[in-house]
Amino acid sequence: MKLRYFYSAVMTAFLALGFTACSNDEDTPEVKPEPKVETALTFDSDTVSVGVGETATFNITAGGGEYRAFCENPDVATLTIKGNAITVAAVKSGLTGIVVSDAAGNYRRVLVKAMYKKILLDKEEVGVQIKAGHTESSATLTVTGGNGGYEAVSDHEDIAEVYSVVDNVITIRGLSNGTATLTITDKMGVSRTVKVTVTTTDIPFTDEEKAAIMASTQENFVFDGSHAQSYGSFSIGEKDGKQLAQWNYSDYIYLKCWFSGDLSVGKKADGKIEVKTDYWSSDVTVYEGANVEILKVSDTHVWGIMWILKDDYLHYGYFVLPKAEADD
Repeated sequence: MKLRYFYSAVMTAFLALGFTACSNDEDTPEVKPEPKVETALTFDSDTVSVGVGETATFNITAGGGEYRAFCENPDVATLTIKGNAITVAAVKSGLTGIVVSDAAGNYRRVLVKAMYKKILLDKEEVGVQIKAGHTESSATLTVTGGNGGYEAVSDHEDIAEVYSVVDNVITIRGLSNGTATLTITDKMGVSRTVKVTVTTTDIPFTDEEKAAIMASTQENFVFDGSHAQSYGSFSIGEKDGKQLAQWNYSDYIYLKCWFSGDLSVGKKADGKIEVKTDYWSSDVTVYEGANVEILKVSDTHVWGIMWILKDDYLHYGYFVLPKAEADD
């Protein structure tokens, strides 16, 4: 009888121990690993606008560290990176992107708009000179820095009008004495105004026009809009004690300029201009007392201008001629 009680006591203790063990297993919480938190790559700006020749900086506001960056088109912009700051330098006008990466393998792109913040011109003001007796004249204005797609508008088209805009060259036509304001706008909306002054003059050529004549290598003779033709002969040289510059087609049609002195650079005396442009007529227009100036002399050619103010009308022209014995 005692043995049975002892057996029951042992079994009771064993079952109690088992239940206690099971209860402890269920009550113990399961330990799970901490989830890895990834930090997104962010900036304080997704677009950077920077002027050509200038710099702009944007900052990395969050990310995985150890940042790297490169520019998609280094011809448009370059960059330097220091810590979380990326500085962009604009080289020329255009669009490109900067790609930034971090140690966590994140990549993100920033748009870069490199542009001129102001329009640059070859002159601060434009002067247009209408030659005496003439009704119009023109001058050019060149954009040396801008974003392209230029438009130009005059506020007084009766004084100065925009004749043409070709690429970055604006041609302005002066119509009457006075001043006008020209507004130039590029495709990015950047604008600039320029003062245009139109005056009347009895000076035949500006310094700019003289420079263009001296730069020409094409033999030519021009006077009052009459141009030498491809046929006929060009020459300049001494004839009957004077210098004769001419384009001549067998004396049927010709342009001639007589003057005293040698062919050295400078103004000459006793100028006379003869013009015959009608093949069938014997009429010759003669201008006595004309002004003649030699602008440039080489071993083979002579560059010169001629002009005369007659009846309040300025007659003018120029020549680029080969040195030769002139034939009358």
